[in-house]
Amino acid sequence: MRLDLKNFISSDETVLRDKGELDSYQTDYDTADLNLIMPIKYDAVIYHMGKELMLDLNIEYKYNTQCDRCLKPIIKCESSELKAYFKLDNELEYEDPADAQYFDLVNQEIELDDIIISQIITDKPFKNLCDDNCEGLCPKCGKNLNDGPCDCVDDSNIDLRFEKILDLFNDEEV
Repeated sequence: MRLDLKNFISSDETVLRDKGELDSYQTDYDTADLNLIMPIKYDAVIYHMGKELMLDLNIEYKYNTQCDRCLKPIIKCESSELKAYFKLDNELEYEDPADAQYFDLVNQEIELDDIIISQIITDKPFKNLCDDNCEGLCPKCGKNLNDGPCDCVDDSNIDLRFEKILDLFNDEEV
């Protein structure tokens, strides 16, 4: 989705607002594992700041994933914010590229698809939980501990110095 800024750049206006939904996207990024649920909602405000434009972008998106502790399928809702800059003058030097995200303005258009998908990729959480208090799976039997305790014996409180004598009486013949 391209946002045409020709009229905005040539006018005296300093603020342009665009709000909408991204129903589909075309990008060169590898998005196979994103599992996005469309549409992606966005709210963009573009500020004309002399020799550059500033894009203030808010994104709301949903995606299918699974809990990293109990493996239950879940749908996560996330929101993300981005401030991006576009230089209007090709001679303009970036002040500090580490502090801000600069993009190229091609034919006085902004490629919103790429910017939105790039932001989702970089901002998507590394860990997905169905609940902050998710107890996960039992490491021995694999039971979901959110459904209740399992019947496994908890050996975690045994002093490691006595570990060798734990099986002493298991092979006992009487």
